[in-house]
Amino acid sequence: MSSNINQNTSPSFKVAIVAGEESGDQLGGSLIKQLKKLTPSISYTFIGVGGNKMQQEGLNSFFDMERISVMGLIDPLLRIKELLQLRKELKNFLIKESPDIFIGIDSPDFNLPISKDLKGHGIKTVQYVSPTIWAWRQGRLKTIEKSVDTVMNLFPFENKAYEGSSVRTAFVGHPLAHKIPKKINKQELKEERFSITNKKMIALLPGSRKSEIKKMSPLFIDAAKLIKLNNPNICFYMPLTDLKFKEFIKGHETLDWINFSEGNSQEVLSAADLAIVTSGTASLEAALFRTPSVVAYKTNWITYLLLKPFLKINIFALPNLLAEKEIFPELIQSDVTKYKILEAFNNIDKNREKLLKEIDLIHSLLESDGPQTAARTITQIL
Repeated sequence: MSSNINQNTSPSFKVAIVAGEESGDQLGGSLIKQLKKLTPSISYTFIGVGGNKMQQEGLNSFFDMERISVMGLIDPLLRIKELLQLRKELKNFLIKESPDIFIGIDSPDFNLPISKDLKGHGIKTVQYVSPTIWAWRQGRLKTIEKSVDTVMNLFPFENKAYEGSSVRTAFVGHPLAHKIPKKINKQELKEERFSITNKKMIALLPGSRKSEIKKMSPLFIDAAKLIKLNNPNICFYMPLTDLKFKEFIKGHETLDWINFSEGNSQEVLSAADLAIVTSGTASLEAALFRTPSVVAYKTNWITYLLLKPFLKINIFALPNLLAEKEIFPELIQSDVTKYKILEAFNNIDKNREKLLKEIDLIHSLLESDGPQTAARTITQIL
């Protein structure tokens, strides 16, 4: 590891980190914390863009992270002028500051152009969280090669997408695998946190975005009604990112048999026996909390038909990609019906113990060498 060293002074590094959303801020906060812990004799200056987690660890954020926290295909287009201006200002600031390393966390559409310019100025560049070239847009690899020296991957299967590439890869493990304990006493959690003693607890997670909740919650609720008919000794929990999102669930006033809550999806998943979730990070969280799940996803048909030809995978749920086989049943597009959800639910209920063994293997795989792995990779680059 090289450093800026003057006689009689400790080594010092200026590290630029940019995160564009909450999950990236969590990764960045942990990375900064582990860097300081791993190399306490080194003096670090952290600049860039981040949220509360990164700022609490010492990042000086160039502007509020919320200004670039946009999702989907439409929102970025509506704000394209503002986003391009912010990126230009940030890029010029970083070139002037000349950091020892630039780390873009996720948000590749925002971060890769910055990385490319900084790399052209001789600055070491890292992308933390790979773009999903393993799933689609393989042609993006050329852009990545021009933009970054190293990609730090959360999942081991992502390294394969870079075989033969000039980009160095490092599997650093997933932070959730470090955070969530392997052994979970669900009965104890149900009793202590939800006052459930002799009932089976089912989690319903329709998604975190308004569009997902509007599309998925009616299907999940209809399936839950069918499950409830055959299982009177059962209770349902639907955690939402914001309780105001209940307004997007038609007839929610009559759903007194569903326990709605706000901002506690991980707590619900940790105690739940089984779950029905919208595909995404929730499926991985469910696996790590040892909660066998039905995974479903439905988008508008235009988006689906546009994306389908570019997809390189035929399974989508993260637990299944990690297991390299379908351990959680997946339902996509027209297969997402209340009857098919019910059938898949009954299947995971019947095979719960077998699924738990598969889940334990996934947890061990994602731990890598611990939460300090990402920080160690950065120190090796510096």
